[in-house]
Amino acid sequence: MAIIFTKHFQYTGTDDYDQSLDEQINDFIQKEGITTDHLVDVKFSGHSDQGVATYSALLLYKKK
Repeated sequence: MAIIFTKHFQYTGTDDYDQSLDEQINDFIQKEGITTDHLVDVKFSGHSDQGVATYSALLLYKKK
């Protein structure tokens, strides 16, 4: 039976050191050795408050 794991990513873009969500997710997938067979889902969300946009992603993946 596979165990489902989650990993949360966030991007505000308010400083020069932020990585885009794509970069963060791709770096994590490569580091963890996650293949397409292990990916379950990716959920994205975004909102803006007082002129600051925040984007989030939740990666669901499985390991055997």
